Amino acid sequence: MKLQPALTRDPPPYTWEVAVTMAAKQKFRFSPECEGGLKEQFKSGLEVYKVGLYEFRERIKEAETNIEKLVPMIIGEEIARQPASQLFHNGACLLRCMRESCVPDSGTLLAS
Repeated sequence: MKLQPALTRDPPPYTWEVAVTMAAKQKFRFSPECEGGLKEQFKSGLEVYKVGLYEFRERIKEAETNIEKLVPMIIGEEIARQPASQLFHNGACLLRCMRESCVPDSGTLLAS
């Protein structure tokens, strides 16, 4: 059995980096307001559901997959609001986060 390297960084910044990478692949960027809101969603979700470093490490692929699903949804929301935009505004991020769960529950991690 091959062991994965330990996750020594905080999960919220890690999840943020995954989101930024996914957006950059589609040539999108996050506005400062959207960045703050999404980071807070990730952080508060992990805290509310008491997802610690060990559990996050165990479910990291699930978190990455869910963020990979969330970013295209935010892109769709932004394009629907402003077709020529390549910058996520706070409205698109928050609308999508309200429609989709950005926090873990008993069966999901970070988004569904």
